[in-house]
Amino acid sequence: MADIAAEVFVSPFHFSRLFTQEVGISPGRYLGAVRMFEAKRRLVASSMNICDIVHSVGYSSVGTFTSRFTRLVGMSPREYRKPEVGRSMVAVSKDFNRMPSPVELAGSPGPASLDGERHTGSVRGMIELPRAIPDGRLLVGVYDTIVPQNRPVAYRFLPATERVTFTLGNVPGGEWSLMALAMRTGAPANADVLVGTLPHRLTVRKGMNTWTRMSMRRLASTDVPMAISLADTSSDHVHVTAPLACGR
Repeated sequence: MADIAAEVFVSPFHFSRLFTQEVGISPGRYLGAVRMFEAKRRLVASSMNICDIVHSVGYSSVGTFTSRFTRLVGMSPREYRKPEVGRSMVAVSKDFNRMPSPVELAGSPGPASLDGERHTGSVRGMIELPRAIPDGRLLVGVYDTIVPQNRPVAYRFLPATERVTFTLGNVPGGEWSLMALAMRTGAPANADVLVGTLPHRLTVRKGMNTWTRMSMRRLASTDVPMAISLADTSSDHVHVTAPLACGR
């Protein structure tokens, strides 16, 4: 941090504040998100040894990485290599983008597959795109954090037209982040991607409809890269695996 701040002639504290204002999260959280994204991409799209992946994304301890990955993502790195996880992956970054097709999602649980007893509210609204994406899909979802690592608690796929109305039912009561992503299925890795986020958290309450409006824009080079899988990673399907032993 001190080295980067010195390059632009400001103090580390001032640099951190400016970075957070511009990007939306702190430099430390941004770096963590970049590392997690790269780990997910290499787990799904490469044959690299898991231990090599851990070290290649900046972690010195395999145990620390495995614990953090499992807590944030809902499954271990080894479980993340299951075929159904990669097939249902949604990814957005400056050089790796992916939107699963309906066929690839055929085996994934739908948006209402979570514990119905807690899902007592709904989120409705309108999303405006700067342009329609022919044959494109728009994923709108409710997440537990501004930098999602796990599947959304509620989501819908919709056509990527210029103006989209949506309803997300069975949303648990609480404070949530809303995000929308749009691109063509099967588009090249460097294809244009549209993103949209709300600058504030949404409050969902029992028996109430929360209404909102969101504008989408083209993905910027400074946007936090994101990769989530719509495969079921609920606690009923997750088990803690033994620490990886490198060299095997």
